[in-house]
Amino acid sequence: MKLADFTSTTKAPLNLRVTYSSAIDLLCALWIIGSKGDHALEDNELGDQWFADLEAALTPSTREDLGQIGNGDAWIALIPVLPEAGEGATIAEFIEFLAEMDPADLRYRLITVYHVFDESHRELMADAAEGSAEAIETLLSVEGLSTPEMKKWRGSLQSLLALDPVETRDLIVGVLRRVQDEVFSRIEEEFRPHLEADFRSKRSMQRRVSPERLLEVATSGVNFSDEHARLPIVLMPTMVARPWVVVAARSDFFVLGYPVADEHLEADGDAPPQWLVKLHRALGDERRLRVLRTLAQGDASLAELAETVDIAKSTLHHHLMLLRAAGLVRVQVGEDGRYSLRSDTFGDAAAMLDCYINATTDKEETTS
Repeated sequence: MKLADFTSTTKAPLNLRVTYSSAIDLLCALWIIGSKGDHALEDNELGDQWFADLEAALTPSTREDLGQIGNGDAWIALIPVLPEAGEGATIAEFIEFLAEMDPADLRYRLITVYHVFDESHRELMADAAEGSAEAIETLLSVEGLSTPEMKKWRGSLQSLLALDPVETRDLIVGVLRRVQDEVFSRIEEEFRPHLEADFRSKRSMQRRVSPERLLEVATSGVNFSDEHARLPIVLMPTMVARPWVVVAARSDFFVLGYPVADEHLEADGDAPPQWLVKLHRALGDERRLRVLRTLAQGDASLAELAETVDIAKSTLHHHLMLLRAAGLVRVQVGEDGRYSLRSDTFGDAAAMLDCYINATTDKEETTS
């Protein structure tokens, strides 16, 4: 029997939305503070001292409650709530939105921050979110939470679920209010204009380029596999996580916290563009040049690159982050994330370098 197949093989375009909220910076800051030792802060552009100073400025009672919440992953679980609070929401508006959330819904978001549970656990997760002691005990014994990588998060989850749902919500909301009042209101005032400027730029770009191109530009080379790209993606700029891309997922969409672009930070008209500085800094290392040479032969996974260039995976992560931030490589998010070369960057870099140097020369000749 013959079969006429009229199903389309055309890949569906990305469902991409751009929005912003200054609360993403507060959540990212608390995530990093709560995850000390789990992330290489030397890669973060604010630097470890910035986060140390922020934590030190908090009152002892606020630091104690942060400790009760545990490692920073609870704050990542709240990032997908940001779009629900409204475009351009301030930190105060986001906190008020959380304060009105159903407590069980909030706890359910915490439980599902990692994909260690599947559809068969849905009822169990709902019961645990609502406060069933039996469900919580069973939930914490699920095999996926027993791995070394999940040890800290399991401890945090156990502490949060030991409270009743209203107490869990009130603890989280109370900590956010106090951190905002004690230290972060000044930071929000400083950072929010940069978030707004980048949001306006990306919203304008969205009218002119494909969703795939917008995603690559905003994230400096992050692509999604077909499996992940079937879900809607919400782009939100962040200052605190620069130059990282923070991925927070729900079952029905992703939120990508992408770094505010360099051009929205530069106030000194005579300074070289930050992207140009990052590019030449990224090229000024023999190991990173070897990585680029390898990727020129074809895309590769982290394991394949580590073997080819003889660099430990943990160290290679650092080098690849710098290369991606400089626009030299792209990475595909998926089960086996693969890296590839962005060869078009080299031509752009040559043109930008020539433009900056010649512009400086022309100015000097005019004033001499």
